[in-house]
Amino acid sequence: MGKTRLWLQQAGLLTSIPFVLLVGPIGGYYIGSLLDKKWSHDPWGMAICVIIGLAASGRVTVDLIREASALQRQAEEKEPKH
Repeated sequence: MGKTRLWLQQAGLLTSIPFVLLVGPIGGYYIGSLLDKKWSHDPWGMAICVIIGLAASGRVTVDLIREASALQRQAEEKEPKH
């Protein structure tokens, strides 16, 4: 049961990565477009917000990978040695 639970936890974390990588830049595009319409600075608001969204997505991706690795290390520490 322990290995199955670990596998499911890691699968849940790691399969969320593509969605995280999509949401950041798409959200940045949407917010940047709204800022550009409000302040008429085409395309700078959108470009900057997309870059910020991509950087935030990258940061969250790194955190998810670290969390999956930590789960693996915890499972290895709890595993009895033969």
